[in-house]
Amino acid sequence: MVVDSPFTQFVRTPLGSVLVIGASVAVAAATLLWAGRRGHADRSSLVVAGGVGAIFVGLLNVILGSAGIWRSTDYTLPPAVLGSLLLLITVSLTWMVVFYRWLWRQRHGRIVSAVLLGLVAVLTVVGDESALARRYIAFGDGYTVWMDAVVALAILMVTVLAYELPRRRRE
Repeated sequence: MVVDSPFTQFVRTPLGSVLVIGASVAVAAATLLWAGRRGHADRSSLVVAGGVGAIFVGLLNVILGSAGIWRSTDYTLPPAVLGSLLLLITVSLTWMVVFYRWLWRQRHGRIVSAVLLGLVAVLTVVGDESALARRYIAFGDGYTVWMDAVVALAILMVTVLAYELPRRRRE
C-alpha cells in the first residue's frame, strides 16, 4: 500500500493545485519565450527534445503504472495537476539538454557528463530507497531501484538523442 507524500498532499489542496499549475505554466511560458527569441532558431529543437523526453516519461508511467509495476498515489491526482507536472518535466528536460549542449563544448565535457550520469543513477537509487521506505512509491513484478536507475538514464538519453539525431542530420 502506498501513501501520499507531503508534496502529493499539498497538491491535493486547492492552493497547492493552483500554485503547481501556475508555476508550471509560468516556467513553460518563460522557456518558450527564451526559445522563441530572434536569432536563436536552434533553441526550438531543444524544447522539442524536452517534449519528446516528457512524452517518453508519460508513456512509461502509463505502461508501467497500469501494469502495476510502478505504484504511487500520484496517479490519482487531478488531470490538470498531472498535466502541469508533465509540463514541468518537459521544461526540466529542455534545460537538461541546454546544459548538456553547453557541457559538451567544454574541455572535459565528456568526462563530466559521464560522472553526472553516474550521479543521476546513484541519486535515483537513493531517492527510490527513501520513497520506498516511506511508502510513497512501490514496485511490482521484481522491478528494483537499480532498474529504475537505468530507466532514469534512458529518459535522459532519449531526450538527448531527440536533440542530437535531427541536429546531426541537418549538418
